[in-house]
Amino acid sequence: MALVLAIALGVVVVQSDGSLPPSEQTEVIEQTDGPAIPELVEPPYGVWDALAQCESNGRWNVNSGNGYFGGVQMDMTFWRRHGGLAFAPRPDLASRAQQIQIARVGLAVQGWAAWPWCSRHLGLR
Repeated sequence: MALVLAIALGVVVVQSDGSLPPSEQTEVIEQTDGPAIPELVEPPYGVWDALAQCESNGRWNVNSGNGYFGGVQMDMTFWRRHGGLAFAPRPDLASRAQQIQIARVGLAVQGWAAWPWCSRHLGLR
């Protein structure tokens, strides 16, 4: 829930890639049995897709067999630490939008160094 709250409050904002801020990428949906929650909306194509192309040939559902999963090749420590278990047991089992949300949290904490080779290759650092 803390991850959703942080996104809804705009605490985790990454705009250097030209994408919309998280507050504009969520819409509130009504529930009958509790408070309204933000619904993830697929982010537009941007830096995350370029990073995924470099990391995994753009395959958001890949299990590489080397301990890294999903489009931007997150390991389980990264996934757990930044709230990914709220979405799926592993990154490759989460949607593209969910993976990007967790990657943004990781980016806010670790910077682009979380993706050392590809972030350099793409000129992100």
